[in-house]
Amino acid sequence: METKLSHKLGQRLALTPQLTQSLKVLAMNCMELENYLEESIESNPMLEMDPNAATAAEPAQQEKAIEVSEQEQWKEQGDDRWESMYAPSTRDDDRYIDREQLWAGEENLSDSLHDQIDRQPMSDNEREVAHALIDSLDDDGYFRNDPSEFAKELEGNIETDGETVERVLLNVIHQLDPTGLGARDVTECLLLQLDDTCEIDRWVKRLLLHFADALLAHDEELAKKVECDVETIVQARIRMRRLDPFPGHGLRGDNNYFIRPEIVFRRNNDNNIEVDIPGTGWRGISINERWKEHEWKGKDKEFMTQAMKEAKWLLHALDQRSETLMKVAMCLAQRQRTFLEYGVLGLKPLTLQDVAEEVGLHESTISRVTNGKYADTPIGMIELRRFFSAGLPTRGGGTISVYRVQQRVKALIESEPVGRPISDQAIADRLQAEGIEIARRTVAKYREQLGLPPSSQRRRGTKTR
Repeated sequence: METKLSHKLGQRLALTPQLTQSLKVLAMNCMELENYLEESIESNPMLEMDPNAATAAEPAQQEKAIEVSEQEQWKEQGDDRWESMYAPSTRDDDRYIDREQLWAGEENLSDSLHDQIDRQPMSDNEREVAHALIDSLDDDGYFRNDPSEFAKELEGNIETDGETVERVLLNVIHQLDPTGLGARDVTECLLLQLDDTCEIDRWVKRLLLHFADALLAHDEELAKKVECDVETIVQARIRMRRLDPFPGHGLRGDNNYFIRPEIVFRRNNDNNIEVDIPGTGWRGISINERWKEHEWKGKDKEFMTQAMKEAKWLLHALDQRSETLMKVAMCLAQRQRTFLEYGVLGLKPLTLQDVAEEVGLHESTISRVTNGKYADTPIGMIELRRFFSAGLPTRGGGTISVYRVQQRVKALIESEPVGRPISDQAIADRLQAEGIEIARRTVAKYREQLGLPPSSQRRRGTKTR
């Protein structure tokens, strides 16, 4: 045993106070950042906020602070759901009313649905099944289970079977407000919101059922396929954007809160997408000139020197945050243009890694930028994470979104011959013949996510009918 000194050369990442603050500011959303800046100004005498500068930088921006509740994020009264569900809130004369008192009396979506069920005429058994179905819906308002399997889960509590569950789902849950609840997939959700007595709704229904793969084509090309005029396609697209693909947000009754858009995507007169990073109250923050040239001594000098460093770090972190947001926004506008124009059906495969490579940043940085933040778009207020979707490779070297593949799997299962269900391997072989590189286990995973039973159970279900 002996003690000796040795040198070792290596690399490690040291999180300096400046870097730590930059990462913290980058991860905050608008509302969290405003609170953080207020605390920083109170604790750091070298920082000051000019309220006039913050207001002048974006005079109309205060109207962008939209008061929403969790259940209202994808829901709005009337049909203008995707376009006007997050219209700027108006201000009454009575602006000092305690909002907590107003919100306390609001009924969340889950309570509203249970109340609607209690007011409809049906047998006690069906009513119990309906209540159970509401409790089983996911956060988007979808029913992801198989009716027969769900009936088995209720054994011991409610006497029912798969046929009763499906009947209550179709005749009760699908008729509740907001419409679209209880759907098994996005297409069914959108179809439930259409009115067969309206001509344009009938065209939208035809597009969703028979021309889903061609919806991203130009209006003239799509009109030729559908055999209608271009104006009908234009109106159908407008109507489609107003449908709500996520009618169940807030089903769990989460608390109300404020959100502001971090990024604004808007369509200009040339039909191009413009990007803006709006001012949100911190544009007026600056170094306090009053103490900048003051001569300090002793401990005061040490304190004020550190305060000056922290103030400069904060201003630099704010500039970096805005710059990073703009880079990510420009990338999203380019890569997801069809999503911004046509909604969820236009979503293309895109991952955090794809954006990171394009903008020259680390994947973890992109995650911080997009987590818990929202964008104001032509189709409404959207959480940034919804711009991302995994994709599968195609034989031609491109990619196809997981959502599109799931819909294809569902369509193949629904079109299978009665009594002759197709296996997951057969579905994989069919998709591979269509140019989609997919394995059997991936098909099985997507089938389970859609709430569809395996081929063996579908065969037994056919025999029992």
